[in-house]
Amino acid sequence: MKKLIVICMIMGAAAMLISCGTDQVKATGPDKVFVTTSNEQLAKYPIGGFAYKSSVLPPQSWAQWAKVAAPVVREILNKMPKGYALEVRGHTDGTGPEYPEGNKPGNLKISEDRAKAVYAALKGAGISSPNLTYKGVGSQQLIQGLDRSHPRHRRVTFVIVPK
Repeated sequence: MKKLIVICMIMGAAAMLISCGTDQVKATGPDKVFVTTSNEQLAKYPIGGFAYKSSVLPPQSWAQWAKVAAPVVREILNKMPKGYALEVRGHTDGTGPEYPEGNKPGNLKISEDRAKAVYAALKGAGISSPNLTYKGVGSQQLIQGLDRSHPRHRRVTFVIVPK
């Protein structure tokens, strides 16, 4: 019986570590459904096509994205519950350093610049809100199943986060 209790405690601790290590927002109450469904919807609309080590918003990618996803983002921002923000998140591939080294700006800087470029483009398209923020995450959230240097990692995503 003691072994079973110890095993259950270890499994519980492992489950807690795994869940705390994920990047999911833990909404509660009536906001949980909105946050969960909105994040699932937003996950379908990343902006890709960034050149290697570049934060220049690819015009073709932006134009395609804006036609389909801008109305979704606008609607989500308009319905955003109190205490949450829509975060524009920049990503890089897994090559290069995360922090500046020599003349290399580092993945965190590049990813933040990508997020900031999309944030500015949203504002330029009339999508503005105090609940809209941006952040660079470097290569910390690579797409599973892809080589670290794959160009699809160089993207901007959207996620609802607590303020």
